[in-house]
Amino acid sequence: MSEEIDLGSQHWIRIAVWDPDLDLNPQYAHLVSQLPAKTSGIIRHALPGIEGGPFCEGAITFDTPTAREVFKGPFWQVESWDPLTLSPSILCSCGDHGYIRESRWVPA
Repeated sequence: MSEEIDLGSQHWIRIAVWDPDLDLNPQYAHLVSQLPAKTSGIIRHALPGIEGGPFCEGAITFDTPTAREVFKGPFWQVESWDPLTLSPSILCSCGDHGYIRESRWVPA
């Protein structure tokens, strides 16, 4: 997993890669040219209105060919990896809602 990216506004994302052991998972051997694959993002943020935590975490799945074959949606479109820009907006179960635009958190 990559290092955490500080998105500002007390939001961070960590990009997760999917890289299965193909000896144990031969059904994915046809994906070898795409591995390791960036497939998801784990977003951590302070609960709304509370500076410095407690924190809430959630995960999103990127709309990539590998992710579509292996995971169920919903999927987020990667408009740019660097700087990171995703769509649509992200709504956490705690009610936090915003966008990731040019590696920054933009409240909705």
